[in-house]
Amino acid sequence: MRLFALLLLSAWGPLPAETLIYAGAFGKQIIVFDEAQEKIIGRVPLQTGIPRGLILSHDKKKLYVTTPLHTGIEVLDLATRKVVNHFTLDEGNRRIRIRGIAPDPKDSVLYAIIVVAEKKIDRFELEPPKFVVIDLAQKKIVKTVDYPKEEASAFLGGGLRVSPDGKYLYHFRDNVLIFDTTDFKLVEKIELSKPQYPGMETINLGFGDDPHDEPGMLTALFNSTDPVVHRRVFGIARFDLTRRTFDFTPVGPSTTGMAGLRLTPDRKTGYTVAFRDSLGNRRCEFWVFDMATRKLVKMVEFPGPINFRFTLSGDGRQIYIYGSAPAVEIYDAGTLQLKKTIDVNADLTTGLVVVPG
Repeated sequence: MRLFALLLLSAWGPLPAETLIYAGAFGKQIIVFDEAQEKIIGRVPLQTGIPRGLILSHDKKKLYVTTPLHTGIEVLDLATRKVVNHFTLDEGNRRIRIRGIAPDPKDSVLYAIIVVAEKKIDRFELEPPKFVVIDLAQKKIVKTVDYPKEEASAFLGGGLRVSPDGKYLYHFRDNVLIFDTTDFKLVEKIELSKPQYPGMETINLGFGDDPHDEPGMLTALFNSTDPVVHRRVFGIARFDLTRRTFDFTPVGPSTTGMAGLRLTPDRKTGYTVAFRDSLGNRRCEFWVFDMATRKLVKMVEFPGPINFRFTLSGDGRQIYIYGSAPAVEIYDAGTLQLKKTIDVNADLTTGLVVVPG
């Protein structure tokens, strides 16, 4: 038997390492899910509160966890499954709210956009949004720069990404704003509704980074409205975060809503969840794309709950639907049919982070 196993290893190479999936949940915990076993193999207690955000480090060895109560930051070591660093950012009567956060490529600092609410006797006063640099070793904000007034809004949101060389900070919102990470000066502004990209409205990043996207690249969905006949279409956008180059491919008529795009490990196929109509008439569908031609090749309706998220498994063979109940539904990515439902015994409070072995 041992000889047979050695022959297999020599013929096929070493067996792939396990793919683990992490999710934040009520009970101040991170749930660890083994993809191959399709079961929970661990729960990691947190120090600062209920998790609301999970970000995978660039070296794929840590998770950065954000908690809202006192704006906590925790660092989870994936090898030991222990919290190795934790601290809070609130000070006295100043409450900090994070509007976007991303680690630098060296995993030494976090870049964030924050809004500070200062508690007065009879009210809260909101300060203008700011860029901050959070030093993980010093456990505090070490740099603060005002967000450009001409670009600020009352409810500043959107996703943040850092270029692989650490030089640029991308803010994806109604436009794409690119800042220099040394002084946070605006380097470039891509106005999505201008003639170069006529009628574009939003870039849908989905939750977190796609573990299967090409390093230094970002593949996402976008919506657009034709400026002449006002016909809404959607498409696939691809960003080179190092060269600051972009391309957009229209795909077809837009629908009521779409989740983010997720790619298979070979990047040949993409998946999303689309919504048609709303309220009692709403329908949920899996959409499958051929990424070589950027065409929609398959649509299958499924009984999606009211509020949920989705992501793709580490091997690209399964789709996870989660977030509306203390459970994860597993769909076969080939047949798009439900395979199994996993009881996680806790309501999930973050997206799933898939860490392929």
